[in-house]
Amino acid sequence: MTQNDSAPRVYTPAMLAERWQCSERHVHNLIATGVLPSFRLGAKLVRIRTEDVDAFERQPCSPRSSSNVTGTVVDVRSDPVARARLSGLRRRSTRT
Repeated sequence: MTQNDSAPRVYTPAMLAERWQCSERHVHNLIATGVLPSFRLGAKLVRIRTEDVDAFERQPCSPRSSSNVTGTVVDVRSDPVARARLSGLRRRSTRT
């Protein structure tokens, strides 16, 4: 699979939040729980490699989800099941 020329080499949490149509806090929670790999530039700047974003988006839907589709490649931006999976992660990872 080749990388799209218009895709950035790295993403900020804000860029991913816009791409996935979720909150920036949710992206930070995915990073904090280890679900989404990231690295730091200096003490504060968090970045996510494009390869890690692609791998996350290709992950099959969780068997705990209400979907009967498992083991398939999904596009998080347009697939409602994938968006539900992200929402499920969001609920588990937010602080109460």
